[in-house]
Formats: sequence, C-alpha cells, structure tokens
Amino acid sequence: MRDRKRLRRCVGVAPVCLLAFAALPTRAALKITAVDAPVRTVGGPVGPEVSPEGGWCLWSSGQVGGYVRVEKAGTYTVVVRAGGTPAAGVDPQMTLMIDGRGGIGKVVPRKQAGQPKEPQYTCSVKSGVYDDYTFLLKMTPGVHRLTVAFMNDHAVPAAGGSPQTGPWKEDRNLYVSEIRVMAPEGAPQVAKSDAKTWQAALAQREKEIVAMSAEKIEKLRKADVAVRVLEAGGKPMPGAKLAVRLKRHEFLFGCNIYMFGRFGTAADNDAYARRFAELFNYATTGFYWRGYEPKRGQPNYKYTDKVVAFCRRHEIRMKGHPLLWACEHGVPAWSQGQPAADVQRRRVEDILARYKGKIAAYEVVNEPAHLDGIRIDEPYRWARQADPQAYLIVNDYEALGNGFPPFFELLAKAKADGVPFDGVGIQAHEPLGMRFPLDGVKDTLDHYATLGKELHITEFTPTSDGRPVVGGVGKWDEAAQADYAEKFYRVCFAHPAVVAVTWWDLCDRGAWQTGGGMLRKDLSPKPVYTALQRLIHKEWTTHATGRTDKDGRWTFRGFLGRYELTVDGKPVEGQWRLRKPAEGKPAEWTVRLAR
Repeated sequence: MRDRKRLRRCVGVAPVCLLAFAALPTRAALKITAVDAPVRTVGGPVGPEVSPEGGWCLWSSGQVGGYVRVEKAGTYTVVVRAGGTPAAGVDPQMTLMIDGRGGIGKVVPRKQAGQPKEPQYTCSVKSGVYDDYTFLLKMTPGVHRLTVAFMNDHAVPAAGGSPQTGPWKEDRNLYVSEIRVMAPEGAPQVAKSDAKTWQAALAQREKEIVAMSAEKIEKLRKADVAVRVLEAGGKPMPGAKLAVRLKRHEFLFGCNIYMFGRFGTAADNDAYARRFAELFNYATTGFYWRGYEPKRGQPNYKYTDKVVAFCRRHEIRMKGHPLLWACEHGVPAWSQGQPAADVQRRRVEDILARYKGKIAAYEVVNEPAHLDGIRIDEPYRWARQADPQAYLIVNDYEALGNGFPPFFELLAKAKADGVPFDGVGIQAHEPLGMRFPLDGVKDTLDHYATLGKELHITEFTPTSDGRPVVGGVGKWDEAAQADYAEKFYRVCFAHPAVVAVTWWDLCDRGAWQTGGGMLRKDLSPKPVYTALQRLIHKEWTTHATGRTDKDGRWTFRGFLGRYELTVDGKPVEGQWRLRKPAEGKPAEWTVRLAR
C-alpha cells in the first residue's frame, strides 16, 4: 500500500492557462458536461485561473462521465474535449471506460507522420490547450456507465517536498470539459439514463457472473482422488472405512498481520490471533524500512521472529512486504533520501537469508509503475540469488480501476528482459471507495493473465464507514461490505490465473482505512468475517467418508489442498496433498497399512 493522504487541487500548483479551441460542428449528439456529470470520482472543478472553459480536473485515477442508454448495437463515436498539465515532461493520458472496463474505445488517430499501426485505446492529451479527442466505441443495447479515466497521475515534488504530501513543482492533471456521444448511421440517438437504472442492469450482470463462477470453481479448484488401501502384505483391503478432511487450501486466503501482538491487552492480542488463524492460511508481514529499522543496523527482527513463529505454528504461509519502496515509508530516517544501491542490496539479501524457508514470498519493490525511484531489475535479481526458492511478486495499484497500462507495460518489459518474478500483485482499493464492477474485474484479470504469471489480489479493502460507493450507488456499510466481498471472492476464486486474495486489514483498530477491517474495534466480527468464514471453511471445503470396494479403492472429489486421512478411525501419517492432476488423470493416493 501507499500513503494516499495526497489531495491536490488542479489550481493549487503552478497553474497553466489553457487556451480553448472552438469545437468542430458535429451531428446530433448526447452531451455530458463534465462539471455537473453524474459520475465524478477523484477530482475537482477547473478554476478560471486555469481555463475560462472550465470543466472537471481529474487526479489520481479519477473518472468523469455519465449513464447512457443505447438502443442498437454498433460502433459509436465518442468525442472528449480535454486539456491538461504535464509533469516530468509527460502529458496526461486518458482512456474510455464502460461499466468499469477499460481498453474499449479505439482512438481515432490524428493526421500525422508515424501513426500507430496497432489500435490505440489510450491517448495523450496536449498540455496548455483544450482540444477534441475522438474514440470509436462498440456498445451493446442497454444502459451503460460511460466515463473518461485519467491514466498516469504524477507529481514532481518541489525542493524539500514529499512525493505524498507536496508541495509540488509540477503536477500532472487531466481536464475534461465535455463528452459527446454520437450514434452510427441508422441507430437511434443515445439517451441519458441514471445511476439507479444502471445499477439494476449491473446487478443483473453481476448475478449472472456470480452464478457462472460456481461451475468454474467446481472445475478449477477441485479434483477427483482415487484412494487405494493396501494391507500390510500388499493385498487390497476391501470394506475399509475412510474419512478425509481438507486441512489447508492450496489457494491462499490471506490478510496482513500488522496488528499481531500490538493491542493493549493480552486478551485483545489473543482474540486477534485466534480470529486470524481461524480464517486465513496466508499472512503478509511488514518490512517498511522507515519504521522497521529506525536506527541503522538495528532492524526489528525480534518482532518478525514472533510473527513467523505464530504463522509456522498455525501452518500459515507468509509474504514479506515491501523490502524497497520509493516512498517516505520506504526511506529510513537515518538516510538522506533513498539509500544507495549497495545498502538496498544488503537489506534484500539480509532479510531473505534470515527468513529462508520461513517466509515463502516477497514483494521486493512496491508500486514501481507509479514511483520511479527504484527500478525492479536488479532488486529482483538480488532476491533470486539470495533465496532461489522465494516466490517474488511485483505489486501495484489502479489496475482494477482502469487497467493501468503503465503497470502492464512494465511487467511485459521485465518479463522480456529476464527479470525474475513469479507473480503479479494487483491491489484492489484504488480509487478508494470503488466498487469495481465484477465483469470489469474479470476482464482485468483476463488481461493481466496474458503475461503468463500467477495473479495475486494483494490489498483488498472494501470499507464499512458509511462513505459513498464509488462506481455504484448507496454507501459502504457493514452489509454492503459483506455482500461485495463475497461476490468479489467468488469471481477471483473462479479465475484460473488467481492464486491468492489478501484482505487489508483484519481489524478496524489500526486499519489504514477507516472501517476497512473484518473485525470492529472491539474485535467482534462484522458480517464480512462471518460471510467469508462460511464461504472458505464451509462451502469451499471437503469432508467426505466412504468405504473401499473389492479392489481396495474409494474415490472422492475435493478441493485442492492438504488433507487429513483416517482408515477405520485411525489417522494415517503422510503428505496427503491434492493438486490439480494432469488432464484426464485423476490423483491417486496409496495407503500402506503397517503390520
């Protein structure tokens, strides 16, 4: 995660006066005026000192747009009138999104040399001037949420400023004045709709997606097992009574474990640890450099050792997060700026060497597509050399908000360059308060899966603090938090590339987002904790019994993971792991009874 306290106004830093070019005449169109558009996420109005044309200023991963009704399928023309301010010599980029999905509107290229041969779905917006940008968008009949999204938010701090809180020397923003939507020849004009109608249509689509997830889960996350029981002499044992119970899922259901042992009373610490172990099989432990090593050469290994001991005792796999981060939390107080490369390398190597065989996975560099202070190339090579068995993840945010092409491009280049990483970490809480449409979630997962790497949902934080739902209607309360979380987990568990979902944080006390926990401040469970416990440990579990046939065989179908096995009421020692078998070949367990 990152410190998201930064709230910038488009007129707050070195404003640039934007010229307004007159819009070209067009055929009849539905017009959405940005300043009073029904969908406005992160941003604020454009002040007159920036442009007399006004509009809506987007920052972070903001979106602006509205709800449209389409009567006939076809390719529609969408013209976005926009301008912006650059940072670090780069202009703002924008794209269209429909129902929470990005990469759907092909940019109409301007007449210029070197036009791209491949379709472009994101365009750069010229700074210092408003202009029209045209997209061709395929739409199906129905009500849709059509928005313009800002793709590459960035700010350059002024001397002595912070990348999180400013002040800033340069501030990249996207300014949107209006959106015009024109139907193709022969189709009725697009009409305005509203959030309530769109939400009803969305709910129906999500209902269908959730229903389809059950079939996918049955096929993807379960397998058949043929258990063969042999007597001491090697003969098949017919009529033996067998029982199996899933003890640990292969899939990683996780949470950060940052409040372990940090409550004021032993009773609260015990309650936290108990709730954690009852629900999760995966824990993220923190290595934020600034707090972890307040004095040079004195990292807080003592605390991590306690967390590791607890997790090993409860057979909870672990991930370390983050080792390096180009953010104030990733810069130790004793260093003037980011430590030198040799100091970074020593930290990576020391941590991986100390916890080799204990911490299975690491996010070595955090959010590299947003923060350019640390490249991933060498740090991941250092980590691979320090512990060849460690599972290395590259983690960043905004992918579920708008697809965030810079992250995909960074990963594709890293793969081509031979940078060693095993998994892609996709955070799920930016924009804050966003209810990511489930079809959009699936599309994003499909897109990132084309990289050929396993996908991890690394930081999932729907809240219950009463804030408005971004990208939906209503507010985030305990009921909404539980309802969305269960659906989100079903979609992720049903996706073949996803191997882990990590919640961020367990308890409201100490949570980075108000109301973001599964437990209230008094450590009592919210509905979301109960819902996920039922889902993971009741619906998605296996407890089966049966008897062997005349050949000493018994077959069952179960969820992938590690099992306990008994024969005639007696536990059978062994590693009874059910993994996805080769196509067409069921898994086989052979039990050889002692004399």
